[in-house]
Amino acid sequence: MQKLISILFITSLISVSNAGYLDDWSNDDLCGWMDSTSIPKYILDEVNKREILCSGGLEVSVLNSSSPNVSKNGTFFASPDPSLVIEVKSEYSY
Repeated sequence: MQKLISILFITSLISVSNAGYLDDWSNDDLCGWMDSTSIPKYILDEVNKREILCSGGLEVSVLNSSSPNVSKNGTFFASPDPSLVIEVKSEYSY
């Protein structure tokens, strides 16, 4: 009888913890995986279940609608703001 009570007690302790594996993960933790080259299926499923939007590895409320940086000749990069470019003066003349 005491073995039966012990077994029931142990099984009740084991079955109490039914929280999901990713319940403790923040949305930013999950979004960090979205920039990975191979995203595990369970991460994708959790992101879809929570309906979160990710950009740059962080949760965002709205996705940026900028045009893609790809052309028929490959990837291109946007020009920097001219006000941020520092002019370098050289002591040497050519």
